Amino acid sequence: MLRKRKMKTAARSLSTTLGIISAMLFIMIGCCDARLSDEYLYDADKELRFGEYDFITSKAVGEDTPAIRNTVNQRELMLLGTIPIKTVFASSVEPPMLAVGGNPFGIKLEAGGAVVVDFYDIDGRCPAQECGLIKGDVILSCDGKEVYTNQSFADIIMESKGEPMELIILRNSEKKSLRLSPLPDDGTYKAGAQIRDSCAGIGTVSFYDPEHSMLAGLGHPVCDSTTGEIFPCGKGAIAPVEITGIRKSENGDPGELQGVFTNRPSLGMILENCESGIFGTVAQIPSGHKLIPLGFKQDIECGYATILCTLGNGGVQEFEIEIEKINLSDDGTKNMVIHVTDERLSDIAGGIVQGMSGSPIIQDGKLVGAVTHVFVKDTSRGYGIFAENMYSTLLSAAEENQSAAMKDAS
Repeated sequence: MLRKRKMKTAARSLSTTLGIISAMLFIMIGCCDARLSDEYLYDADKELRFGEYDFITSKAVGEDTPAIRNTVNQRELMLLGTIPIKTVFASSVEPPMLAVGGNPFGIKLEAGGAVVVDFYDIDGRCPAQECGLIKGDVILSCDGKEVYTNQSFADIIMESKGEPMELIILRNSEKKSLRLSPLPDDGTYKAGAQIRDSCAGIGTVSFYDPEHSMLAGLGHPVCDSTTGEIFPCGKGAIAPVEITGIRKSENGDPGELQGVFTNRPSLGMILENCESGIFGTVAQIPSGHKLIPLGFKQDIECGYATILCTLGNGGVQEFEIEIEKINLSDDGTKNMVIHVTDERLSDIAGGIVQGMSGSPIIQDGKLVGAVTHVFVKDTSRGYGIFAENMYSTLLSAAEENQSAAMKDAS
């Protein structure tokens, strides 16, 4: 009898233990699934492996041959080599060789119209809002006349004498037609809209792509200071700048690189201002920038890395950091958390400062990312974007630019 009780107790204990193990495995699989991307590139000479998650392996779904491996194929990610997590798309490629940046560059953006950034009332009314304008709209034409600058829009409104006029606007990449009726105000006519036709700033070059003669930098978009929205890029220029000083960061108050635009000729043309940064063509890639291979996101590990940036007249310098966290699921701009560990950078800049955005992150001799944001409450830490994400955007911009050039030539 006692023996049977012991056996039942042991069985219940085993069942409970198995239940706990099953629950833990279920949670682990769910966490891994949420933290892993659905698409990967990996080195043609290696297997798809995960530096930070060495307990995850992969195997081909179906036939696994060199011919198939060099195309987009499906692979099953496995926990501990036996438990399926998810099926992903993967492609083995030769890592491109990129010239690392770290040097500052100027950003000049023109909206190709007039961007609505705010509104104001005229005798208690706002014609701009009444006609349906919203913040972020780009006014392309007014009364059949193209709008290029704030002044051109004001001139057309003045000429209207208050008569209704058609606005052609761009909203979320779609053109719309609105009807605006300006109101008189102190001898002139106004729409009640505050607009902006251009913006400028300073960032850091992440890398140059010799194959496409292009530059990638900043790691995040240039946004309008009033609306917080991405500033539209009708056309733009990559301008030469000189760093004149630095305002150190303090916890609660991020500092900034201070610089001026020079009179030297433009370095290139900006093609894209988007979530993953600034991308444009350059007439030539500056000398002295070392070529290193692109590091794929799954190869990155928490631990030692370096960044390149320019903080004064000393040119590009290398500083030590630690990668503290990696999120493979995020295809935005906050893929990594980094921590400045180099006392020199802390002494000079107080950690990360505004203007360092785009500073390339290097690990194991590969370009793995770029600095994007500083933590306001702890300026020794910030976010980084995967270099792979920036390179993917660069390829898309290069393809669109080539298609546009062919269309113009035909």
